[in-house]
Amino acid sequence: MAIPRSPGDGPRDLSRPLEQLRLLADDRHAGLRLDQVLCLFLPWRSRSSIHRLLEEGLVSLEDRPPRASCRIRRGDWIVVRIPQPPEPVDVAPGDFEIAIVHEEKLMIAVDKPAGLAVHPSGRRVHGTLIHYLHKRYRRPEDPAHDVIPRLLHRIDRETSGVVAVGLDEQFHSAVRKQFEERRVEKTYLAVVHGCPSPREGRIELPIGPDKRSPIRLKLTVVHGEDGLPAITRYRVRRAGSRFSLVELWPETGRTHQIRVHMEAIGCPLVGDKIYGVAPDIFLACLDREATLSDEQRARLVLDRHALHSHRLVFEHPLHGKGFTLEAPLPAELAALVEG
Repeated sequence: MAIPRSPGDGPRDLSRPLEQLRLLADDRHAGLRLDQVLCLFLPWRSRSSIHRLLEEGLVSLEDRPPRASCRIRRGDWIVVRIPQPPEPVDVAPGDFEIAIVHEEKLMIAVDKPAGLAVHPSGRRVHGTLIHYLHKRYRRPEDPAHDVIPRLLHRIDRETSGVVAVGLDEQFHSAVRKQFEERRVEKTYLAVVHGCPSPREGRIELPIGPDKRSPIRLKLTVVHGEDGLPAITRYRVRRAGSRFSLVELWPETGRTHQIRVHMEAIGCPLVGDKIYGVAPDIFLACLDREATLSDEQRARLVLDRHALHSHRLVFEHPLHGKGFTLEAPLPAELAALVEG
C-alpha cells in the first residue's frame, strides 16, 4: 500500500520527515463523504483513526470546512497533515547496518538486510531504505549537488539481498526499462523445508488470489481465468537432513512467485508466515508489530522468510553487458544448511 502522490508533485525529499499529503480527488471519489475518500486514499488506517485526524484538525479542504460528512467533488484538493511525534524523527533506519555492494556516479547497490522496508508504505512512513538513500544524497538547498535516488526494482521487507538504485535520471530510465522488459537476470537463494524432487527443474504454474484463505494478500496456484502465467527455474545447491539451499531464477515477475511455487511443490520457505508451516502466526501479527513467542519461533525456525536476492545481471550504459551485482548468502541462512 504505497503512500499516495498527487499529479504534478515532484519527487519527495525523504531526507526529512513526511509532514503532509496532498490528495487530488477524481471521478472515483466524486459524491463520496470526506471520511470515505480518506479511507480510500489511506487504506492502512482504520475508520476511527480517520475520524481522529478530522477531529484534531489535521485535514483541510480548499473552499469549505472539512467535515466527515462533506461530499467530495472531482478536482478537490485534500491536505492531510501527518501527526509528528514529540521527539524529532530520524528518517534513516537506526537498527540496520546497510552494506554497499557498488557505488558510482550513476547508481548505488546495497545488500539490504531482512526486516528493512525498501520504500515507505502504509503505516511505515520513516526508516526505510529509500529514506536512508535520500539522507545520503539529497541536497535540495544546493541544486547543483542534489541527487534524487530512484529505485530500479523492489524486494519484500523480509527478503534480504541486492537492491539497485539509480542516481541519474537517464541511467534510471534505461536500466528500469530492462527490469520492466524482464531482460535483467535475477538469481535468488532460498532455504526451504525438505528437498525439491527432481533436484533441478522448471516450475510452470499459474498464480492468482487464494480465495479460500483468510489472508487477503495470499496467492496460490490457480488454473483458469484467474491464474496468471508464472515460471520459475530452480536448482538444489545443498541438501541437508531438514532443509535445502535452492538457487532460483524467476522468468516471470508475479507477486510472491518464488514463495508460491516452492509451497506448491511441497518445499515452502523456512520462516514464511504466509506460505510456510504457520500462516496463523501471520494473522496473529496483523494488527501490531508483535513479538514472536518461543513456541512460534520454534515453528517458524527463522523470524523472517529465508529468501535472498543474490545476484542481478544487466546491461550497464557505461560498463556494457553482463554487469553483475552480487550479495553473499547471510550467515543466518547459511547456518541452516551447513554440515
